[in-house]
Amino acid sequence: MQYLKKKGIESVRDINQIANYALVEWGDNVAISDGPPSAYWPEYAKRFTDAELTAMANWHALPADWWTLSYDDFLKARRPLIAGVIRAGYHKLLDEDK
Repeated sequence: MQYLKKKGIESVRDINQIANYALVEWGDNVAISDGPPSAYWPEYAKRFTDAELTAMANWHALPADWWTLSYDDFLKARRPLIAGVIRAGYHKLLDEDK
């Protein structure tokens, strides 16, 4: 939140966009603090394999190179991806393959 405020994004409505939410472990959140994604993501990503990162990007609806995008571009790119994850979950619940 402080990172966005430093970037001039002050509105709670703009900061609390559903497309801005992400599950982050407490320790990671403390380490990230108010840093930009371009600073923390490369270090964070080193902990995972390429396959794990691909799966995470899919299920967390992260657009390609999300850490380099402006906040507005990130939100615009992520919204349809979130819808796709929800749609895939819905179809899985329907068990449409049977």
